[in-house]
Amino acid sequence: MIKIFYILFLVFFLYPSVFWSNDIKIISREEWWANENYRFVEWEEWQNIFKKWSENAIKYREIEHTKEEILRQKLRSEKLKNMKNILLNDYWEYIKVESVNKYENWKKLAWPITKVKKINAIVIHHTDTNYDNPFESINSIYKFHALTREWWDIWYNFLIWKNWEIFEWRAWWDYVVWAHNKWNNMWSVWIALMWDYSVDKINDKQYNSLKQLTQFLIKKYDIDLTEKTYFHEECIWNDCKQPLTTKYLYPIVWHRDAWHTSCPWDALYSQINQLRIELLKDPVFVKKLYRKRIYVKLRKFSDNKLIEILANIESSLDESYNKKNAELKDLLLGYFSYKNNYNTIKSSFNVSEKNIKIKLSYPDKNNITIKSWRALFKIKRSWNKIEIKWYKYTILKIPKKYQSTILQITSWNRKPLWDKKWKFNDNTFRWDLIVYVKNNELVVVNSLNIEDYLKWLWEVSDFENIEKIKTIIIAARSYANWYITKDRKFPWEFYDWIDDSNVFQKYLWYWLEQRSPNVNKIVNDTKRQIITYNWKLIKPWYFSNSNWNTVSFYEYCRIKYWDNICSKESKKYPYLQSVIDKWSIWLSKKWHWVWISWKWVSYFTDRWWTYDMIIKYFLKGVDVL
Repeated sequence: MIKIFYILFLVFFLYPSVFWSNDIKIISREEWWANENYRFVEWEEWQNIFKKWSENAIKYREIEHTKEEILRQKLRSEKLKNMKNILLNDYWEYIKVESVNKYENWKKLAWPITKVKKINAIVIHHTDTNYDNPFESINSIYKFHALTREWWDIWYNFLIWKNWEIFEWRAWWDYVVWAHNKWNNMWSVWIALMWDYSVDKINDKQYNSLKQLTQFLIKKYDIDLTEKTYFHEECIWNDCKQPLTTKYLYPIVWHRDAWHTSCPWDALYSQINQLRIELLKDPVFVKKLYRKRIYVKLRKFSDNKLIEILANIESSLDESYNKKNAELKDLLLGYFSYKNNYNTIKSSFNVSEKNIKIKLSYPDKNNITIKSWRALFKIKRSWNKIEIKWYKYTILKIPKKYQSTILQITSWNRKPLWDKKWKFNDNTFRWDLIVYVKNNELVVVNSLNIEDYLKWLWEVSDFENIEKIKTIIIAARSYANWYITKDRKFPWEFYDWIDDSNVFQKYLWYWLEQRSPNVNKIVNDTKRQIITYNWKLIKPWYFSNSNWNTVSFYEYCRIKYWDNICSKESKKYPYLQSVIDKWSIWLSKKWHWVWISWKWVSYFTDRWWTYDMIIKYFLKGVDVL
């Protein structure tokens, strides 16, 4: 512990201040008179293009192709598929899509606008022609790219004119996927220099604008110049062993570093190294490099130990502000952020894909009415059978053709008391509804995918801190997976569990998804992430106590059993140790809480802790995979 504090105090002076100025002038598309009609389907030029595509497709189908042509097309298709699979399997963190917009101002786009979550690199290119007027030339290139080449917009994100002006080139440039290099599009931003530089070098004005824009983008996208990143080149040779050749380069590169091209020529190529060296000499990057060296030293210590130190610092800061403690806190938060960004391990854990079955607390024992968009099912109990339209069944599942629709139990009024406008009714479901009879009463079961189940789980409010929602959702997913794969809660029943929060979890069904967009997004963002210990799934128990701390498994066991039993059993749960939780004071007794402390999670998220740090605080030695 003392050694860690010694390392941390050595780096107080390493914390930089932001040096970039936001006073950068970027000439917008509106200011250079971009014709935005080029981007919309309804534009007459695009209608002509679509017509031409259709005619060419018909002609292509009518042509008799040789076996060699068919084989060549097949091999190319397989090669493209292999390259996509490489990105999906090996570089999945780099190609996460944040949004896909098919409309803008209620007008359909000729090509969807895709945005990503992270930009890792800046690629610099130059044109091959010398132009006289920047505005005329930019509009000319725009039309050529969008309509003649049928790319809907300009390839690059920014353009720098030979004097100094910086232009916004591609629409929606914040995190938008560009279109110049297919296998690197998803994680980079492109700058084009306007001039033919096959012989000339960049003049001072253009170079200074390039440097200013690069600094601006580095800050905006949090690009670390001291970290190398991936670039992929498509292998164009016949004897390729891999369809993609992957390079590991610093994140500011010329076009030819990332693709098979001679752009730029050697006279200009050397200037990119000059730009990177100048940027790295700035104090902010010098200090950032020192800080990363400290991070390397901190990696020798366990996350448990560092999180324990951070928790003690938080407690100290609650009592009185201390600059050194505040700097230590920032350093440790920075370390965990760095670790998450650059050391993400793709989980190989086999999360359950099977549907889960939840018994609903439907109150009527004899009758139920289920409505879909296409049909109405009036069902009643006839002794130990299900009866519908004089037909009797042992078990009734809504027919497969209705599974994609929304199903509503119209005989069940579940309107929330707070909903004065009667907008919602928590009696609506997706996936399957299954009805059967047991013990002389109807049993109604909802069978659905586990990820949709999490969207309809009322364990955390939609307006809560994002990191808090992630914490609760990942704990809930782990808990549900445990009871699917390890220990069925009702092994003698058809269903896996029930919607009663006193027995399992508070499940509110489809309408909750409609009023919880943030939770829905986080369920998708954390898909398949679970809590493990030694690469094995755990059930994320939480034992609350009334004296400002949780209790360990051993302490909880001793309430009911003998010491020798608890000593043996506690070895199975080394992650269940006692931790400080001051919010547990509001509880009047010790009890088994399904989730990690709801209130104490808020305490940490208010202090900028991330979900994985919070989980590791409560559950010692675990990993989030």
